[in-house]
Amino acid sequence: MDSPMSSDQEQDFLDEDEDEEDLFEKECDIFIHDFVIKIFSGSEITQEDKAKFGVVCQHSCGRQAFAKHIDAQRVYSKSVDEMTFYRLIQYFAVVLFECHQADDFVPAKNLMNMCFTFYHEFNPGDEVDTPKKEFLTAYLSSQPIWQSMRYWNAAFFDAVHSERGSPAISSKEWESWSSQEQLDYQECDKNSLFGKLGTFVSNMKAFGLSKDMCSEFLHKMSTIGDLEEDHVTMLEKSLESELECVPIRSFSRASLLSPPVTP
Repeated sequence: MDSPMSSDQEQDFLDEDEDEEDLFEKECDIFIHDFVIKIFSGSEITQEDKAKFGVVCQHSCGRQAFAKHIDAQRVYSKSVDEMTFYRLIQYFAVVLFECHQADDFVPAKNLMNMCFTFYHEFNPGDEVDTPKKEFLTAYLSSQPIWQSMRYWNAAFFDAVHSERGSPAISSKEWESWSSQEQLDYQECDKNSLFGKLGTFVSNMKAFGLSKDMCSEFLHKMSTIGDLEEDHVTMLEKSLESELECVPIRSFSRASLLSPPVTP
């Protein structure tokens, strides 16, 4: 009969597990970094690369790394060529699917923002010479994660928390403020939440979500955030606007109907 492990032995096993996990996360980050560089540089992405990407993105660290390294590309250019555009659509779809399967909402929220960031320009062939911009949103609106209210709730709370950034105010510090300072802080906080909620509702409409779903989200978050009635009314009017409720649609053109087969 095996003797029970000592506390030191148990700690050694835990340390080994942590070391292996750290090593795996580092390997994932390196692979995803190189993979994202290939996406944007036009370098060849082999079938082996694609298969490994699919496996890595089944893990949280892989999805987080993808969102992180995609976000880092914004500093270079938000406008991409058509090949890169289609690659982004393809691999965003893979990661968003895995995020949906795993209820991993933070990377999905970051990729949502990137859907409104990266675009490519094209000439629609009409009399207007000005090139049109086409964003990833138009091709990723059917992703199932956008239909999940749990996603929108979690993404909104994370966005608000991230924007605040600074540590929560302690009770002692709060009580040391004057009544006017407390009111000013609360007003600033509500204005920030109002702006963020407006952005999220706009994003929901851009993805073609139903008016009922947008309205449910709007009123739920307005109640939680204790928004003023005039702020809620402004958001409701925005939602009711027929022009803004039209989902983003892509322009029809031959080259987009027949995307490159080997992105």
